[in-house]
Amino acid sequence: MLPEANYEESEAGNLPLPSPLDGEDGGRIGTATRWNRRRAAIRAEFARIMYGELPPRPEAVRFELRRECDDAIDGIAIRREIRIHLEQGRKHHCIDVLWYLPKSVKEPVPAIVGMNFRGNHACSPEPDVFPPEFFPLDEPVERGSQTGRWCFRQLVESGFSVATAFRGDLFPDRADGRADSVFRLYREADGLTPEHRELTAISAWAFGYVQMLELLETDPRIDRRRIWAHGHSRLGKTALWAAANEPRFAGVVSNDSGCCGAALSRRNFGETVGRITQMFPWWFQKELDRYAGCEAELPFDQHFLLALAAPRPVLVASATEDLWADPRGEFLSARAAGEVYRLFGCEGIGDAEFPAPEQPVFGDAVGYYLRTGIHDVTPVDWKFVTDFIRRNS
Repeated sequence: MLPEANYEESEAGNLPLPSPLDGEDGGRIGTATRWNRRRAAIRAEFARIMYGELPPRPEAVRFELRRECDDAIDGIAIRREIRIHLEQGRKHHCIDVLWYLPKSVKEPVPAIVGMNFRGNHACSPEPDVFPPEFFPLDEPVERGSQTGRWCFRQLVESGFSVATAFRGDLFPDRADGRADSVFRLYREADGLTPEHRELTAISAWAFGYVQMLELLETDPRIDRRRIWAHGHSRLGKTALWAAANEPRFAGVVSNDSGCCGAALSRRNFGETVGRITQMFPWWFQKELDRYAGCEAELPFDQHFLLALAAPRPVLVASATEDLWADPRGEFLSARAAGEVYRLFGCEGIGDAEFPAPEQPVFGDAVGYYLRTGIHDVTPVDWKFVTDFIRRNS
């Protein structure tokens, strides 16, 4: 049985952190060119130990416009509902995307893509958005019940396009979800059991981020150089992993991603590797189990994951009441990633101290803020996010 979660800073176990700039040969990485080689090895370690590999690109990908509304959100937006068809031989899988664009576009706009938890219809204030069709939730979800997390009006009025898809379209979030996941394009049923942990939910969801990016790239109204990955909680872990694997993302936002996301694993605070692998084994490689209770033996910590985005901007967000996700551990991770950013002439957040709520630390390509409140995404979060993206565009 796992011990009670620790919420005492004095017992957090602030162990010395490994450095992503320590080369495999014992030498020190001192240039951006050498880091780019080191980066590939670190990404491979995360795949082997923690997240697994993203599914490969299928043989065919096509986009079906199911519906378009040119007077959405009281006439300020264009709403598109698009089905992404993935085909591998005779096998077929679909992802349904909800996509809003500002209606008055004079030049290409920045865009944000992210997965949602409860279905596209739960994210939108509009009453006719399609609900999940192929792998619906186990219980009914009220339309518009998560509009506060998406704030489409606020984003469109700020000049951003935003697209989202239901996580269950890629991997239903349960132990037996592989059988209905995108991995079924590549495996028969006997290779999709709960024992096949090399096929992880986080990598399946990250694959979905890449598909949405490629969809948005087809529209000339989108600035292809400014498509960002955004994720909350387990999908914050996913957004970081998607950006680590797909260099076309301009930047990444991790909101309350916590353990095995932005927070340092070596701190014994809130959720731990032991707890998360016990509760959600389908998110991770089986190899991660062996580090439960001995996180100091990991060859990396989560600041390595943030550094995999360098020199692209990364924003880490926390909430004051979300101690389970270890806000201070997320901040320390963002600060520690700065040594890699400095190789590219960026200072990160330097030696900044842990900030007060609503006092963002927006450094050079790295940002952090602490919002008052619970584990959630709010209009305040989106204000900080859009401010950070503008600053780094």
